[in-house]
Amino acid sequence: MNRREASKAETRRLVLEAARELFSQKGMQECTIRDIAGKAGVSPASVLVHYRSKTALLEEALVGDIRDALSGLIASIPAGAGLLDRLMHLSKGMLRFYDRDRSLYRALVRLTIFEPVSETPGMTKQSEEYVRFLSEMVEAEKTSGVIRQDVDPMFAAASIFFFYLGALTMLFRMPEMSVETVADMLSSMTAQYLEGIAGGHP
Repeated sequence: MNRREASKAETRRLVLEAARELFSQKGMQECTIRDIAGKAGVSPASVLVHYRSKTALLEEALVGDIRDALSGLIASIPAGAGLLDRLMHLSKGMLRFYDRDRSLYRALVRLTIFEPVSETPGMTKQSEEYVRFLSEMVEAEKTSGVIRQDVDPMFAAASIFFFYLGALTMLFRMPEMSVETVADMLSSMTAQYLEGIAGGHP
């Protein structure tokens, strides 16, 4: 890495650290590019050279934390647990993660989930990787006969993921609801779906 590349990398690091801190302190709406630039010790123009919008900056500032949280949950999946228990280990763990700062992560999801894939590369990649992981879980259950052979693992994984997104939306939109309540509802919905695709069903 030459001096110019090193300088760019350092600027990005400073901007990301400043953005993560200020987003947590002030919230997405109250935090401005000028605030972030001042905290990072760079000009607002320098911030926009690296990140075309506040949404892009928010995504990159937080997606790494999401990835780390999910990786930790995957690594701690209980050995020998059934599919529903493993899925709820992941889903409930992520609901707890988002619950630490509902307003900040609500802003991230609201600003990225309905945007074109090209505009939200970090969240898109994270979602695609997670759905692929879920499809591998479903495929393993097919092999063992727990899930019917005619079930498409990717479609099943997408369905499970959409149940989770619905629960996450509920958590964000209803501040009076606890993680436990939302997780219980998600568990019931997921259990009914898994029963419908279980081996032995017509």
